[in-house]
Amino acid sequence: MSADSRAQKAPFDVYARPFIPNSLKAVNEVPYTAVPSLPVRWIDFPAYVSSFAGTSLLLADPPPPDLSGDSSKVQSKPSHSDTTSLDTGEPEGLQASGYHAYFQAAMIDEAAALQHECEDYALYKVPLEKAYRDPRPNMYQLKVPGLRELSLRIEIGDIVQLRQLIFDARGAIMHVPYIMRHDAVVWSIDRLREMLTLNVQGLLPRSMMFNVSFSVQAGRLGALYRSVMGIQKALQGGENSWTRTMLFPDEADGTLQRTLNKFQVDMELHDSLLNYEQIRAVDTVLQNDFGRVPFLISGPPGTGKTKTLVELALQIISKQQGAHLLLCAPSDPAADTLVQRLSKHLQPSQMLRLTAPSRSFPEVPDSVLSFCYVDSDMFSLPPLQQMMRYNIVVTTCRDAELMLRARLSNADLYDLERGMMSMLHPKELTPHPGLHWTGLLMDEAAQATEPEALIPLSVIAPPPGYEATEQLPPVFIMAGDNHQLGPRTASRTVAMQTSLFERFLERPLYRLHLLARSKQSGGVMRPLTQSMLPIIRPAFANLIRNYRSHPAILATPSSLFYNDTLEPEATNTTSLLPWQGWKGRKWPVLFACNTGSDEMEQDGGGWYNNAEAKMACQYAISFLQAGLAKAQEICIMSPFRAQVRVLRQFARHPAYNIPAVNIGPLEAFQGLESMLVILCTTRTRDRFIEQDVARGLGVMHEPRRFNVALTRAKEGLIVIGNPAVLGKDKHWATFLAFCHRNGLREDEVGKACNWPASNAPVSKLEKQLLYRNTSDTTGDQAAADGVRTLGLGRNEDEDIWHSGMAAEAVVQDEDEVDDGDTASS
Repeated sequence: MSADSRAQKAPFDVYARPFIPNSLKAVNEVPYTAVPSLPVRWIDFPAYVSSFAGTSLLLADPPPPDLSGDSSKVQSKPSHSDTTSLDTGEPEGLQASGYHAYFQAAMIDEAAALQHECEDYALYKVPLEKAYRDPRPNMYQLKVPGLRELSLRIEIGDIVQLRQLIFDARGAIMHVPYIMRHDAVVWSIDRLREMLTLNVQGLLPRSMMFNVSFSVQAGRLGALYRSVMGIQKALQGGENSWTRTMLFPDEADGTLQRTLNKFQVDMELHDSLLNYEQIRAVDTVLQNDFGRVPFLISGPPGTGKTKTLVELALQIISKQQGAHLLLCAPSDPAADTLVQRLSKHLQPSQMLRLTAPSRSFPEVPDSVLSFCYVDSDMFSLPPLQQMMRYNIVVTTCRDAELMLRARLSNADLYDLERGMMSMLHPKELTPHPGLHWTGLLMDEAAQATEPEALIPLSVIAPPPGYEATEQLPPVFIMAGDNHQLGPRTASRTVAMQTSLFERFLERPLYRLHLLARSKQSGGVMRPLTQSMLPIIRPAFANLIRNYRSHPAILATPSSLFYNDTLEPEATNTTSLLPWQGWKGRKWPVLFACNTGSDEMEQDGGGWYNNAEAKMACQYAISFLQAGLAKAQEICIMSPFRAQVRVLRQFARHPAYNIPAVNIGPLEAFQGLESMLVILCTTRTRDRFIEQDVARGLGVMHEPRRFNVALTRAKEGLIVIGNPAVLGKDKHWATFLAFCHRNGLREDEVGKACNWPASNAPVSKLEKQLLYRNTSDTTGDQAAADGVRTLGLGRNEDEDIWHSGMAAEAVVQDEDEVDDGDTASS
């Protein structure tokens, strides 16, 4: 029965949980005795600390109680039975004095939402198989749908609750007054096969069918609780203004700039391909004259945020003696990327990829593994002497807590060194030692929740009173894009969904600055001029040059999200243009109409669209048969997991046979790119869009998800959907108008699509594309005339354009002719 026909009978929640027979649910209500299983090995933090700190040091500020329980030589991962008590209270808004209260309520909501999410993934009457190829005793394998897409949040060491089903002679479930609940422990994860390997103790083979329950692990949120509480203490202490300026930077914390920037940058680059804006960002941080505030690198898709951070890290450690940097990212893949980029310049003795024991070895790329520290069969912390020698430590925001629990923060190391000197020389004035960690560089910062970002920030935070010394405090650099997908959260709480990076960009210090991206007009990033001085020196850098996509793919996102400032610099983006399916102006963008019904999996399992799946596979095959792309260079994405499953089924079917094509949920492709992207919007009716929006699903009224979807493609973008439905979203209406007026559309066979009316403006890049199609001026002639081309030709409504370096050179020359001096206050 279709969703529409069922909806006509009675209103219902299309995302309701699947129906479970009462006989199965009753098993989970029976009284039980919990049977623990063998935990995985874990880092013994007390033993690690005692190996270098002894018993009389690091006592001034001990960490909060450890939520992981056992602190013996081999520790278990925190279990669900561990709890964290928090005072409840209504947040009155985010401010320094009520910082803990604000996030306290948000994290309580997040914990409840995570538990609700775990219940959604509960399995009933599923088989548990003996892991016969695993030599370890009591090992079993469990198939868990959703592991491949990281839908279910689970790690090595987590607890999975198993309730064994008992059947009578007729095969019916027996109701017993008392059962054993096996608290199995995850020992390994195979995401490709969606398989967990569990250690299950005391299992009697009366039946190998089970009810499976997942739960929130206390350690998952415990790190966030502790980071927020520690920051609140620093904010209230009054002795550490560094923490306040890093979290609530104001214009008074910046530096007043009275002179124009020097045109020449005296720097030997490790990466010779850096552009003007990237070099300026690196140089500004090295000069360290923007005030004691966070420095933000705003980088739209494909503009080289990570490239800039890598160069900055290498410059800092080469120019600053004794520099030790902490580099973080919200996810393991993003942290691995940092290591892979840096590994071209650093040896394993110089850089550590700090990885938690909860990560599976097969998930770590071979190129990264040599930079990890492995203790027997688990990832761990190197000894203190070795740890202190690394110039750079790369980890995830959450795994930075390993350093806090190991007492490797700046504050702890400072207390340790000062306490040791005081103990050895009691009659002498104890000097202030330098801080070990000199900076924190955070990549993909817009994807981290604020409490997550606080964990590495707590690692580098100086101890109370340190600012009374003449030594420089650590720098805090963030790179991200607040218009891409934000933090992945279970709740829809604003406090959790707003990243620290995004919150900073809304503060006057950044948002109201004359050089902010939002203050630019005409799509041109204006340089600093003499008339603007004096001005607060910008504590940010705007990257504008896109090295990923064809200009037609960038036109709509640049206009909607980046104030029309993106500059297409990618080369070799025309290899798909010979495809015969491009319409209208033959730009590599196509909107294909589909009004085939979207259907719902039984009992609210998710939305799918068979007609759309067929179209997507046919488009992929068309490119393959034309020899324009390889299967690995094509990706098909959908915002609905059910449609992803259907797409994979179609791809494996003999009629299509394209299993090598990358197919996955939209979120899985953030940060990635593909030669050809086929986007399946799936939703062709507007009846249940409100429910989609309420749960943050789909691509309707989800601007960040929309932006990610359109900016993954390098050389070709095909969108399949119903324009009559999508056009009700203002962002989609702009894209549809772009496709409609340029003929980049394909209607269904035998009928015309209902395209919505739109008065969306023509973007700067679209005008340039149009001019290239009509102008008789060649690119070489335009360049000779001093015209901005970028492979596009002259913009009709724009004066002579200068690149960043040329523009500043002109301003500098004018200033020297005018006065020979700089402005004064």
